[in-house]
Amino acid sequence: MDLLRHYVVGVLLLLFGAATALAADGEYYGDTPPAQSQVLPGYSFDEVKDRLASCPLQTVEGIWEYPDEMMTVAIEHFESPQFSKKIKYRIVLLDSEDMSLLPGTVIGYIAESADNHKFELWLYGEQDGKRLLSPGKCVATLEDDGTSLIFKQNSLKVRVRFNLTRFLPKLFRFISVSPYVEKEELPVGFSKVYPAYDDNESQHHEIRYL
Repeated sequence: MDLLRHYVVGVLLLLFGAATALAADGEYYGDTPPAQSQVLPGYSFDEVKDRLASCPLQTVEGIWEYPDEMMTVAIEHFESPQFSKKIKYRIVLLDSEDMSLLPGTVIGYIAESADNHKFELWLYGEQDGKRLLSPGKCVATLEDDGTSLIFKQNSLKVRVRFNLTRFLPKLFRFISVSPYVEKEELPVGFSKVYPAYDDNESQHHEIRYL
């Protein structure tokens, strides 16, 4: 009986703690990102680089270029009582050719899988002024050398394409239900900027001049 009582008390305390955290931090999103992105204060390339330099990093963490959309982002580990522990990383904008987007805008989230090189990745696909909306999910593959993170939408015989106005047009293009035609396309994804590929801070794809 004492063991059962201790168990019940422990469960109640756990539930109370979760409810308290939830009340303090707002809505609980679980393993699905919020419908609207957040804007975090204090994000810049130099600030994030200095912070990452002081921490042990997983391979997927760092500063990345997104050449298809002309932006620079940070992938960083984070924890929040509003999210399931499944979602371990968030993608935060540092710089963009689109001046309407603020540095610190969360553009997506990443969850791990059983394969250390494959991730479940959500990216916001619609833009309304400075806000990003409607996260869409795809699979991201980390290349063996850790310098590229390539996106691949789930392969289906028939698939729904999102109508994503202005934001990430190369990844999400329009709404339609159409037969999937297998064809070779250039990869879409991130290219790592920091930590650099070597001690001279040269990237894997850069030509080095002596």
